[in-house]
Amino acid sequence: MSTKKRRGPAERAAHARWASRHRRLKAYGQWDPFMPAEPVRAHLRLLADLGMPRSGVEQALGLQPNALRHATAGTSGFGRGEKITKEVGQAVLAFWPKLEDFPDSASVDSTGTRRRVEALATVGWSRAVLAQRAGRSVQGFRNKLHLPRVSAALARDVARLYDELWDQRPEDHGVAPWRAERCRRQAQAAGFHGPLAWDDELIDNPSAVAQTDAQVSLLTQGENLATRFLLGESVILDAAARHEVLLHLMEWADLPVQQVAERLEMTEAAVSRAWEREKAKARNDGRTVPWRRAYVPQQPRDVVGAAA
Repeated sequence: MSTKKRRGPAERAAHARWASRHRRLKAYGQWDPFMPAEPVRAHLRLLADLGMPRSGVEQALGLQPNALRHATAGTSGFGRGEKITKEVGQAVLAFWPKLEDFPDSASVDSTGTRRRVEALATVGWSRAVLAQRAGRSVQGFRNKLHLPRVSAALARDVARLYDELWDQRPEDHGVAPWRAERCRRQAQAAGFHGPLAWDDELIDNPSAVAQTDAQVSLLTQGENLATRFLLGESVILDAAARHEVLLHLMEWADLPVQQVAERLEMTEAAVSRAWEREKAKARNDGRTVPWRRAYVPQQPRDVVGAAA
């Protein structure tokens, strides 16, 4: 009896679409499923320098283990391939890892981790307290922050603490007031920047500076990005356009922060920080402080929780 797996309806439909496209492109003389592998290898080398191994890329993209080995190192005694399928190659070239994509043991640039710790210090959260909340030794935590690279596990721990504590007073969480105040004074003397000075899209970028409105070089699709995005057009927002859309939605739309964050593919904490940063800047500039003009209904409580 045959043990060959039968395709389901969705797989058969997908295969039929692929076969139809294949036949059409071949008939037009346009069938070319491969692309040069060298740009893909160069991108993988760049990702490796960031701390993302080839196996991590394969896992993040949902590829089979060693799917990229033929293009990077060769297989079965043969040299590395000079071609790679366009589908896989384009997926690799479009991939840029987020912090959560890195394996725990991966070594990543420490800039963002250090900036987050310094920003929390301006609020009053000392490195000793942060180390304890992260379940790490105080001395080891302090030492690692001076290194040019840290483990992805440590970077994630610090990012989690940053999201939890950026707007929390240490005194409200059991930290002695004199300790928190001393930490704030030391941070001020050291010239650290607080959470509102950092854009969440840029805090991990070593070339970014605090409290800057300078645009970063990102892929865009034409002009008037914010307006076109708000009108429903599918465009890629650069940093300035994303900020403009965020401010418009927070001031004029009847959307809770969660939905604003979802539309912009940001975290709720990042949206809240950007909104608070803009209000603080308006106060400092002597302008009218923006506020949420539209009525935003409260999120319904969980039925079980309400009943309890």
